[in-house]
Amino acid sequence: MADYQEYRRHVLHRRWRRMFSTVLAFLMLVLLCGVWVLWRQLYPTRPGNKEPQVSLLEQTLPSTEWRSLSYTRQTSLTVQKLADGVTTAMDFRLASMPETQSDPVELSYFDTAVFLGDSLTQGMQIYDTGLPNAHYCAYRGVGPNAVVNGTTCTRVDGVQEIPLEALVSYAPKSVYILLGTNVLTQDTDYSNFLNYYGLMLDRIHQLLPEADIYVQSITPVRPEVSADPQHAGMYAERFIRVNNDLAALAVEKGCYFLDLWEVLADENGDLKAEYAQPDGYHLLPQGYTAWVSYLRTHVAHTEVVDSAQEVPPAGASIPADSAAASASVQMAPAASTPA
Repeated sequence: MADYQEYRRHVLHRRWRRMFSTVLAFLMLVLLCGVWVLWRQLYPTRPGNKEPQVSLLEQTLPSTEWRSLSYTRQTSLTVQKLADGVTTAMDFRLASMPETQSDPVELSYFDTAVFLGDSLTQGMQIYDTGLPNAHYCAYRGVGPNAVVNGTTCTRVDGVQEIPLEALVSYAPKSVYILLGTNVLTQDTDYSNFLNYYGLMLDRIHQLLPEADIYVQSITPVRPEVSADPQHAGMYAERFIRVNNDLAALAVEKGCYFLDLWEVLADENGDLKAEYAQPDGYHLLPQGYTAWVSYLRTHVAHTEVVDSAQEVPPAGASIPADSAAASASVQMAPAASTPA
């Protein structure tokens, strides 16, 4: 009897050992399949021997870590110089939107635009030489981090609002952005600024997918500005590097880049003296005149068409008076501009 019990325990032991081995092998197979699927998702097979397409921003910021706010700059672009040592801004000018091959658009073209920015943009709203009939989300002292974080900001008329909520409420056809001067005052690393700027562009694209987004270059300053310890980072060579990266970011995000240095900077890359306020970086009214003239000749679409307008089928005849009317710019009634 004892031999039989011993034999039974031996058989059960072998049976459980086989079951355990089978289950373990099955789990290992599932684990290996999961690893293989994950590998294929992270490193998809590219057909043929074509080289992978590398975006302009990936060339500038090679690490994928740039998508997070903890990114630390690894490389910097080399600023081009002329033979006599004068720094040029050719890098970001190459990415700038070309001049429109048509007459400048009317000022009313910007009635459906929103200008997002700081005190420099507030001047565009305040001065008659700017665009006072456009819409503005302009707040003194802000940077792109305030927009991303949903910070409550104060308009020029004292009203407080959240920038993105105000921006969306206007339902603009185009958005013009100029941010950065307030967060670039010290001569330190600015990768955090670029990260927030990219997140801001992503968010605006999500909220306003049909709007044209224009990234405007950081404006030049007078050479004496950086002599003030509070503004040690505000000098031409550094702003050139920032604009190089902003241009790459605009291309990566599918935005238009506008080079304001074409009209505001002199031959040395400094803000023209006749455009500068006494502080050396804010603009006089004539500076806004030059700025507006530039914007009128650098637009993605020279006509703003009413989406409710019926488009005739191809080949259909159009009355002469209708054709003339359709050739004109269709504008929505302008809403009141905040004071």
